Amino acid sequence: MKTYITLLFTALLALSAVNCSKKNETDTKNKDDYSKVAPVDTNGALIGDWIIQRELADPQSLNPVTLQDATGREFSLHVFERLMWAAGREDYELVPWLCEAMPEETPDHLTYTYKIKKDIKFSDGKPLTGEDVIFNFKAMMNPQVDAAQSRQAIDMLKNVELVDGDKYTVKFTLSRPYFKAIYALSDIQIMSKDAADPEHLTDKYTFEECKDVATSLKNPAIKKFADLFNSQEANRDPKRLIGSGPYIFEKWDTGQWVYFRRNPNYWNLKAVHGMMYPEKLIIRVIQDQSAATVAAKNKEIDNMYVTKPMDFVKELANPEQFGMKKADPFEPQFVYIGYNMNNVLFSDVKVRWALAYIVDRKSIIEKVQYGLAVPIQSPIYFGDKKNFNPDLPPIEYNPEKAKQLLSEAGWKDSDGDGVLDKTINGKKVDFKFTYLLNTNESRKQTILVIAEGLKKIGILAEIQVLEWSVFLEKIKKHEFDALMGAWVLTDFPPDQYQIFHSSQSKNDGSNYGSYNNPTADSLMVAYRKEFDEAKRIEINKQLQKVLYDDQAYTFLWTPKAKYVYSDRFKNVRWYPTPPTAYHLPEWWVPANQRKYQSGN
Repeated sequence: MKTYITLLFTALLALSAVNCSKKNETDTKNKDDYSKVAPVDTNGALIGDWIIQRELADPQSLNPVTLQDATGREFSLHVFERLMWAAGREDYELVPWLCEAMPEETPDHLTYTYKIKKDIKFSDGKPLTGEDVIFNFKAMMNPQVDAAQSRQAIDMLKNVELVDGDKYTVKFTLSRPYFKAIYALSDIQIMSKDAADPEHLTDKYTFEECKDVATSLKNPAIKKFADLFNSQEANRDPKRLIGSGPYIFEKWDTGQWVYFRRNPNYWNLKAVHGMMYPEKLIIRVIQDQSAATVAAKNKEIDNMYVTKPMDFVKELANPEQFGMKKADPFEPQFVYIGYNMNNVLFSDVKVRWALAYIVDRKSIIEKVQYGLAVPIQSPIYFGDKKNFNPDLPPIEYNPEKAKQLLSEAGWKDSDGDGVLDKTINGKKVDFKFTYLLNTNESRKQTILVIAEGLKKIGILAEIQVLEWSVFLEKIKKHEFDALMGAWVLTDFPPDQYQIFHSSQSKNDGSNYGSYNNPTADSLMVAYRKEFDEAKRIEINKQLQKVLYDDQAYTFLWTPKAKYVYSDRFKNVRWYPTPPTAYHLPEWWVPANQRKYQSGN
């Protein structure tokens, strides 16, 4: 499962012995090749056939307001559309989509007015208007809706309203400037209000009532809507999840299949990335990677992200004999280890540096990742040349340095049992903890290697593997010691507020490890308010240094994506923009190579 989330991005804790003058040696030799996109191949393209895509687990949700995972985001984007998005897919330039043009922005950056196109219809035939746009923002701003991760991106939103009652003119008013407001406002996927809120409960509360949880509890409509909107029905029922996009969510068989069918009345077929060729897009859930590899060889699936690098390199070394092709583009994301800093084991920065030193990145990349990754020191994608800080020294594998830092932090083996311990609040505490993982074999293999290294210096680490939705719920509630995960970067330019600001450690926010540094907080706030790009870039680089010095995460690597796909598809192009490197609706199959009956 690909962890998703939409990233809208002085007293430094100095460790002079840790920081050296050596420049970041991140190997970025492949990044320029990654920016090259194959030419369009749609000559003679026909509508028809299906694409069956394997996933490790069910999406967490298909409700664009409450979903938090990459798979849900990927497929919801085929159903629900946005006011604007980087429709070119080859760059990050916003293209008006549901709106007629770029919004009118006032000089104080506090008001944005969008004109909605008048010829857009939802898949059920009802028109999309500004009232649907307003509904989606009121749903997200409801403090009792499970949307904390999405809500933080628009927490500066003061009001959304029609202009002079015009259903196709929507004005957004902000409480404070945010340089990325146009991205945040434009990126919200628009659901049908009639389908998602049949009782029109959102009409019974205001934006002002959403600003405070205590205030919201006084209006029963707010809680009633949240209860309905958080329910399984609102997150998985096709009748509730109606969009205007090229595909219609059709059916969900839990733990097995999720079906999407082509929208025959789609309104925007002539636009770039408006045309869609497959009759159906289908998710097939296969948890076991070995079973998925067999399914690929048997031509039972058409597209698959291979989670085990060994399978990609060895088991699928010659995919052509199975009618498949391989691709390994970089996707903007990073893999990390996070620690619960409310746990006394991890509250000391020296301990976090010791844990960073015990990770043999080069060896793991070579032996577990089969060379399909680049080591990193910060959350900024190395291909983002403007924002990436190249001056953060690589963290080499150094067990002796790890032992030294642990000793300085007071961790000794006082009783000779081979396990480090420390007296905390009058009680001896052993350095023992558990890594929480989802069902991802590559991550498990990585943690096994790290745990063996920890054991050699007196730290005992166990592993607990959970099904995706349970894993996600645990980390949201901070019910873990340590975790290994990945963030797929979905927006540009970067904004680290969602993951690292102290406010996001509350109310199911994305700061799972409860990281808290006033300097980092002030930099993130200043970054959001700065409209001068050069100054913003400098703030961003300073923030990367703070996160690095704090070891807010143990940043591991950016992996190469590992895809295998059926060779019957044409126009398979690999893009440098998230959330995935491909765009399934543009794939097509010549009539004589179709596998599934068109139109079923």
